[in-house]
Amino acid sequence: MQIASIIFLDIPVRTGFSYARTTSASHSTDVELFNQAHDFIRKWFESHPEFVSNPFYIGGDSYSGNTVPAITQLVSDGNEAGNKLYINLKGYILGNPLTFPDESNYQIRFAAGMGLISNELYKSLFLVCGGEYRLDYIRPSNMECLQNLELYQQCIDEIEHTHILEPYCGGHVWLIKLPTRRVIHEHHSLSSSICRKFSYKLVYYWLNEAIVREALHIRKSTTKEWIRCDLDVNFTRTIYDVRPYHFNLSNKGYRSLIYNGDHDLLIPHQSTQAWIKDLTSNVVDRWRPWKVNGQVAGYTESYSNMMTFATVKGGGHTAPEQKGEECATMFKRWIFKESL
Repeated sequence: MQIASIIFLDIPVRTGFSYARTTSASHSTDVELFNQAHDFIRKWFESHPEFVSNPFYIGGDSYSGNTVPAITQLVSDGNEAGNKLYINLKGYILGNPLTFPDESNYQIRFAAGMGLISNELYKSLFLVCGGEYRLDYIRPSNMECLQNLELYQQCIDEIEHTHILEPYCGGHVWLIKLPTRRVIHEHHSLSSSICRKFSYKLVYYWLNEAIVREALHIRKSTTKEWIRCDLDVNFTRTIYDVRPYHFNLSNKGYRSLIYNGDHDLLIPHQSTQAWIKDLTSNVVDRWRPWKVNGQVAGYTESYSNMMTFATVKGGGHTAPEQKGEECATMFKRWIFKESL
């Protein structure tokens, strides 16, 4: 049974296969990103009017938590403004979403709960730092807090932050030199069994194959290679707290599914639960396990503002990578307005 059609959008410019025709177009801000994404959505529906009546949801993971609510807001505003093209917007979906500045403060709480640091260190950190662990906000004279943070850092330095149970394989794999066929052959077994980041290297090779580019209809002479995330991209972030967007969209009655892999140290589920509680305290379906094939797949809670929160047991920063069946089931049930 077909559940949904999915459109993947490479944005901002120079991520994936996206490109700019002018120098000025290669520079962007998050606000420009929001507007460009909205323009794309509108133009796509204009070119494919047969889909315009379908229920439409916007989704993303990780940094998309900072963009999806704003893009959703623009689509909603366009509908309310009486745009000629009415988009049948129903809601949005986010996984382990970057949302507000205090998120990193919950990493220490997560580390303590997962046994990555001792109870004594956690209590000491909380006592001398007062729950604020961001270096920019700590007084230089608070040496005890800084020393405790150094001890904490030593405990997590060689932990894979995106999934604490997976092997640590160094820093992020962003922009890399394409591997040769020989290197791919030598490391094929490693890519699937030891380090997830090895598979990211294989993705570079596969997506830049001529036959794949042709199948994806990538225009020739537009971009030399697919790039997962170019850290040299000229992009300026100006919005750091998107909770007001969530609040506004909830008040307008849009549905939302927010989920977290429960083994993610980068954006831990405690921080997501914290900002959700900032939006609403009216629970309509209290915290309980949700199951797939008779087994607990995570825990969920739903609220009167049409928002559903769920954890994915054993999932990391991009939970569908590790728990594909569970996340697909979660998505299917939510889309069809079934109980998780």
